[in-house]
Amino acid sequence: MFKLKHIITCLVLALPIASHATCRKVTSTSSLSSEIIAAGYTAKSWTGVSRTTGGDIGLPSVISVSSGDSFMPAGTLLASSTASFITASSSTAFTSNQILYRCALADADTLYEVYANQSNGEMSGRYETSDVESAYHTNFNGVAIRLTNLKSGNYYSPYWQSRALTSDEYVTDDTYIYIPASAFSDVYIELFKTASTVYTGGNSTNYYLYANNYASGYSTLRGNGMNTALVDGANEQTVYNGWYSDWPGQINMYNRVTFVRGAMCLVKDYPSVVLLPTISTSSLNNDETSQSTFDISLSCEDAAISSVGKSTSSSANVAMGFLVNQSTAVTAATALGLTSTSGLTHLLDTNYGSSGVASGVGIRIYDESGNALNLLSSKTATTGNTGGWYAYKDLTTSQGDSTDGITTYTGNFTASLEAISGETVTAGSVNAQLQVVVSFQ
Repeated sequence: MFKLKHIITCLVLALPIASHATCRKVTSTSSLSSEIIAAGYTAKSWTGVSRTTGGDIGLPSVISVSSGDSFMPAGTLLASSTASFITASSSTAFTSNQILYRCALADADTLYEVYANQSNGEMSGRYETSDVESAYHTNFNGVAIRLTNLKSGNYYSPYWQSRALTSDEYVTDDTYIYIPASAFSDVYIELFKTASTVYTGGNSTNYYLYANNYASGYSTLRGNGMNTALVDGANEQTVYNGWYSDWPGQINMYNRVTFVRGAMCLVKDYPSVVLLPTISTSSLNNDETSQSTFDISLSCEDAAISSVGKSTSSSANVAMGFLVNQSTAVTAATALGLTSTSGLTHLLDTNYGSSGVASGVGIRIYDESGNALNLLSSKTATTGNTGGWYAYKDLTTSQGDSTDGITTYTGNFTASLEAISGETVTAGSVNAQLQVVVSFQ
C-alpha cells in the first residue's frame, strides 16, 4: 500500500525592482557613448575645488580702498566682474562641451545645481555685513564680497540653495543624461567697502595680496547618489559632503587680487577736449609745433603719500599719469619705437595709418617746467617715470584749500603736435585720446 504524499512546490519569482543608477563624475571619454562624442562632447580629468586652485574670476588685479570716508563711504562698490564658470572654477579651465557628470535617464527630475558661500572658513563667507545686503566679510578688513548666481538671480549665502537643471542644459542618449560644464551658472562678483565690525579678524595692512586660500563660494551638482546632503537650507559650514573632488565650481581670490588701502586722490577737473591749432606739413618739417595748454585738478586726502614707489604694508603711495587708452594708438607708437620701457613717448591718432589721418606726427605732453612726460600704455603700477607714472606732487601744486581733510592740487600741461623723427609728415587730421589716471602704486 502506497501513501501518496502531496508535494508542495514553492515557486519564487525574482521580480525586477526599479532603481536609479547613481550619478557619477566623468573624467574620461570612456564614460561617453559614441553618440555623445559624435555630437561634439568630450571629457577629461578634473580635480575639483581644492583650496590652492582657482581660475580667472575677472576682478582687477589691484583694488584701491580709501582709508577715509570722503571719497569712499561704506557701501561703495570697489570692483565687480562676471566670473565665467568655464574659466573661473579651476586653474585649468573647462570647456563648455566638457561633460562633468553622467546620470540615469530616470533621474532627470532630481538634478540640481547647488551653491553656497564657503562658510566653513570664517574669513571667506560666514559673516554677513551689517551695512551691505548679502555681502560677506573677507580676509581683508573693510572689504566685503557678494556673489550672485546669474541663472537663478539669487545671492549666495552660507546656506545651500538649489536650481533645477533643465533639459536644454544637458544632453542624453538612450541610457544616460550627460551634464556639461555649460550647464552651470556664471557668477556676478561685487566687492564693497564696509564699515561692519561683525568680523574683524582679517588683514588690516595697507598692501595685501589676498593670501587666504579659502574660496568665497562653491557650486556643484546634486543628483541621485551625488552630493545628496547639500539640500536647501543646509549650512556649508557643517555640510560639505563631496568636497572637494566632486565639486567643480568655486570663486577664489587667493593670490589673484591685491588690495591697497590708504589716503588717496581723485581726478577733480580736466578738459574734455584740447584743441590744437592747424599747422602745415612744411612747418612741422621745419621743427615747428602746434601747442595748447590745459589744466588738471586733483582732490587729495591730506594724508595721501606722493610717490611712484611700490606700496607696502605700511605705506600706500599715490601717483598720476596720462594713459593712452586706444589700442591702435598704442600698437602704432610701439611699432614706430616711440617707447620708454613700458611707457610711450608720443600719443598718436586713434586711427593712425588710416586714410585721411596725418602720419609722421604725434603729440607730446609737457609739464609746467617744460619736461616731456612719458605716457602710460597700460595701468600697470610701479613702472615709475619711464613707464609713465609720476608722483602727483611732482606734476601739481597744492591750492592750499584744505577742507574736511581734502586739498586741491592743480597742474598746468602743454599738448604739442610734433613731427616724429625719421618719419615723413603727411597731411591729414589728428584725433587722439588720452586719459588722466591717479592710482595707488
